[in-house]
Amino acid sequence: MQKISLLFILVLALVFSPLTAAAKGDRVALVIGNSSYHHATQLENPINDANLIASKLTDLGFSVHLIRDATFESFTEGLRKFEAELQSASTGMFYYAGHGMQFLEENYLLATDAEIIDQQDVVTSGKNLNAIIRMMEAHVPLSLVFIDACRNNPFADTLRKKLAGRARALGLSRGLAAPQRTANSLVAFATKPNEVALDGDSRNSPFTISLAKHIVTPNLEVSTMLKRVTRDVLDLTGNRQRPEVVASMTSEFYFFHNSALVAPVITYDNDVEQEAAAALALKGAVEKNTIVGYRAIIEHFPTTVASDVADKLLKDLQQQTISDQSASSDQRSELSLSTQTLLDRIDEASRTGAPLEVTNTSPELIEQSLGLDIGGYTKIQTALTMLGHDAGTPDGVFGNKSRSALREFQIAAKVEDSGYVDQESLIQLIKVFEETPKVYDGVWDLEVHRFNPHPEDPYQVNSRTLLSSARLRFREGQFYLLDWKNYAGASRNDDRNPFANFRGFVSTGNKLTVRLEADYLYGKKKVRTVEIKGSLPEFVAYGSRLNFTGPRLERNGPNDEMWVRLELKRLPAETPR
Repeated sequence: MQKISLLFILVLALVFSPLTAAAKGDRVALVIGNSSYHHATQLENPINDANLIASKLTDLGFSVHLIRDATFESFTEGLRKFEAELQSASTGMFYYAGHGMQFLEENYLLATDAEIIDQQDVVTSGKNLNAIIRMMEAHVPLSLVFIDACRNNPFADTLRKKLAGRARALGLSRGLAAPQRTANSLVAFATKPNEVALDGDSRNSPFTISLAKHIVTPNLEVSTMLKRVTRDVLDLTGNRQRPEVVASMTSEFYFFHNSALVAPVITYDNDVEQEAAAALALKGAVEKNTIVGYRAIIEHFPTTVASDVADKLLKDLQQQTISDQSASSDQRSELSLSTQTLLDRIDEASRTGAPLEVTNTSPELIEQSLGLDIGGYTKIQTALTMLGHDAGTPDGVFGNKSRSALREFQIAAKVEDSGYVDQESLIQLIKVFEETPKVYDGVWDLEVHRFNPHPEDPYQVNSRTLLSSARLRFREGQFYLLDWKNYAGASRNDDRNPFANFRGFVSTGNKLTVRLEADYLYGKKKVRTVEIKGSLPEFVAYGSRLNFTGPRLERNGPNDEMWVRLELKRLPAETPR
């Protein structure tokens, strides 16, 4: 124990040393996704692709400038800013998704306002890729370029038809031209020269899906990483698409490197040895000061002191990232918030209730711009179900049931009930988890209704009719009666307590059982003792209503039925009786 305490002191000294102030601006990236072309059919994936890559790079500690739907003017301005940031950088990365075309053996990345009627329009409608690479090489020791721009191009098709016999001489082939050899750079294309890349069947292209997957793998050198990307793209496209890589690098490069993170399965002789290994890994993470680096410490060494320190540093860095991005937000061109950071905070808040202060984001940033993958949708489905909004099977497929659950939550949270994910909804999910204790203790309202489930309702009781209500207190697995009202008995001057034999309790697995008397006729007394069972969600937010359908009380015909339904509402702690 004494040795572990010494390690704790060592780790704290490490964390609060000047290493924590390591510069973050030494790796900069320009990410562009063009989908909404003014003079061509809109592309489905590029904005999603750009958002996904920008989020990953942000978590890796890159200073990221994201432009969505870049016109020629905003493309130019983005390159100017990028060049200025490269002056003090060690690594520059450029990522582009959208339309591209080759012309005279040069590749052009097309702006969204591109209009190519004749060959003279090419150079004024897009940016020359080789010129971008030369600019990067002039300022940084290492340039990384990833181009997902080989889709079917209507501009090139139109120009080829118009120029007919001259098209081959002008280099107007399909796809992009073969990349040129460069100086200490790596250039990766989504597919081979003169071939067309596939959009795939999901929200992201096969190339970007694989790139985003492997870019955060620890200790994976970029050349090896791209071999894995190539393998995945071949698998995803049935061997119809093979990425092309041209590299002239004189040194190794790792997007995420920490030499102390060895093989994922390690057996340590004792706790001290494990703590020492964790402390060494933490030293490397602190030097890099990235979100991904701290997550890796928590994942690899979950029971160590270093993991606790990494958890604190991760929260601080995520908050700083949010603040930095909010301060420099540009609704059209900046990534307002890392989506993955918000999804991680849902997990974190659901476990720990850690506080989070975030600023409101613009309403224009809607679901399609978030770049959510299957894992992200699964987390949201799980969170909604935990809060009592049944989102169905947490499989990442956000269908009608999931959207209905999200709409229920948005209404309860008093945000726009679109049924689509936006950052405000993610933020509210986090806040609800933070404000909701993981126990049911406290005051609740109970309402007992009768209702007819059939739309053809001869006795006009299809709308739920309030029979009785009660104020309850939950403590040590039991609901206790505080107060009650008998609405059904009031019509015949009957003030009998319908909760005289009430019992409500929660058993293992959050299983709810409620027994009570349902006095379901107004004109005459007709009482039935009912038992209603259900399951409480793990988190029940203050003010949220839970519905439970009980047994059928009466059936007079195929469309004439009476059933009982309970509504439970959790009240804030200070709610008076």
